[in-house]
Amino acid sequence: MKTVFAICLGVGLAGWCCAESQAQEKTRDKKAIEAELDQFRDDLFHAYNKGEYKAMLETYCHKDVIATWQDGTTSKGYDEVLAEFAKLKTFIEKMSADPNTDKRLILNDGNLVIASGNMKDLYTLSGRGDVALNSRWEATLIHENDRWVLVSFCASCNAFDNQVIDLELKKARYITAGVAAPVALLVGILGTLLVARRRS
Repeated sequence: MKTVFAICLGVGLAGWCCAESQAQEKTRDKKAIEAELDQFRDDLFHAYNKGEYKAMLETYCHKDVIATWQDGTTSKGYDEVLAEFAKLKTFIEKMSADPNTDKRLILNDGNLVIASGNMKDLYTLSGRGDVALNSRWEATLIHENDRWVLVSFCASCNAFDNQVIDLELKKARYITAGVAAPVALLVGILGTLLVARRRS
């Protein structure tokens, strides 16, 4: 009886040790995954900041990647994403970002990840200076063929409070002031002439 008890105890301890080891292994795996994802993010945006958009897509993105931009438009695949970058470059001289990750969900045994963070994006507009949008980004990545691949990306900013709106409001004030001044001058001149005419 004692022998049976000892065997059961030994098996139980072995199972507990094995479970503990597996739990530690999973913890290590999660940390390794997060480190890989951080490196992936930094490398991808390094290419973005250098303007190497084609290489960025081919190296880090799925061929049918879906990207949603701050203006609400959506692109699918390399060609459409490159076309969007070309359109942006007609009025933006430089685009850069220094993103972080503050939310991350790891699923499917570490093969599917949804992540989000602050993009810290800065744009140099042609003839209008720098604009910081402080966009939020969200991405979906899959792990296949021993590498991470970006399958979707979304960037969004505050639609009611951002530096682009500030620029437009400032422009509107300048236009209003530019129109109001000549009108006021004309009214003043007409009023003066009318008073002078009545006196005569």
